[in-house]
Amino acid sequence: MDQWIVDWLSAERLQRYLVAAGHDSERALSLYEWNTRLNASLLHDFAHFEVGVRNLYDRGLLLSLRTGETHWLDPAPHLRLYPVPAQGRDTNLRSRREVEKARSKAGQNRSGRTSHGAVLAELTFGFWALMTAHRLERTVWPHLEQVLPAGTDRARLHESMTALNRTRNRVAHHEPTQPADAQATLRRMRRIAIYLSQDFADHMEETSTVRAILSQRP
Repeated sequence: MDQWIVDWLSAERLQRYLVAAGHDSERALSLYEWNTRLNASLLHDFAHFEVGVRNLYDRGLLLSLRTGETHWLDPAPHLRLYPVPAQGRDTNLRSRREVEKARSKAGQNRSGRTSHGAVLAELTFGFWALMTAHRLERTVWPHLEQVLPAGTDRARLHESMTALNRTRNRVAHHEPTQPADAQATLRRMRRIAIYLSQDFADHMEETSTVRAILSQRP
């Protein structure tokens, strides 16, 4: 293996591809390039998926509003959804801080106000994945449930979203992606995308290049 490749990728990262390639240096580099294309394709699908999920969840949480309130991200309704416990560990602290961080990053528009849409866009995929956690079963879930298909299992949805979040983080950090994991990711995304609409799920499948890239593995 040429030294410039080792300097570029690091010996540790290269080792995974060398093992997968049977210690064939040329094939190892081809596998790395293939994996880069696969991860880029997965990130394309995650971009579509994340926008759809956050808008679906946003519609659900707007149902939590009381008279005179404008958005669930505003302090009063947000504190109802992510309350501070009377005693014990504050398990909602991380989520409240993430909203404050998103609000700060979103800044203000020309009218001196912070756009709720801009705040939504700054929230991480992990934030949305945690919305189905057991700790929010009594505050957030009753509102999400109203925009999801009847009988949606919260625990199963949370398991899928948690797995997708782990995969997205690995892909975003350019880690190796196994073909079986990529296929499982597509299945999970499609199952949840159908909650928005069949048309959306079909559009994601039609615009995805993941399966085509999987078939081109060196």
